[in-house]
Amino acid sequence: AQFGGTREYDHPIWCFSRFGSSFTELPDGCFVQIGGEHEDWYDADFCIYNDVVVHSASGEFSIYGYPKKAFQPTDFHTATYVSGNIYLVGCLGYQGTRVFGTTPVYRLSCEDWSITKLTTRGHNPGWIYKHSAQLLDSDNLVVSGGMVAIDEGGKEQHRELVGEYVLNLSTMTWSAGN
Repeated sequence: AQFGGTREYDHPIWCFSRFGSSFTELPDGCFVQIGGEHEDWYDADFCIYNDVVVHSASGEFSIYGYPKKAFQPTDFHTATYVSGNIYLVGCLGYQGTRVFGTTPVYRLSCEDWSITKLTTRGHNPGWIYKHSAQLLDSDNLVVSGGMVAIDEGGKEQHRELVGEYVLNLSTMTWSAGN
């Protein structure tokens, strides 16, 4: 209203009121906030973001936006810092964009803020979201809990993730854990 706008628009508008985003602390005290969504899917203001906000220890921040081709809108993912990079695993994303049986994985460079979609192989957990990820050692990321979106007879269903999955970050290979 302050800028003469109306609520009638045909595209999402950037908003910082979000949930489902990740916050990752870096060794220098900065925090990196990634993605998240505004409102719920049935609301006219619903939007899932594919941006990165770097909050510096001094209170300043930088916002990085990415084209969808490079980085799909993400929410309810995990973000794990490993040796100068943040590994993003899973997301809920927009209905109709989920690729059942795959697990989206990205690597965000904390040096130049470039993002890379990674190709993985092996037995992945599927289209996971609201899960947890823990770095086991410098090469292995353990994913557990959360939900998996699946295609069951042409209908999308959501189930709890059973078991643990390990992503070897050196080989980008998934394996079933304990």
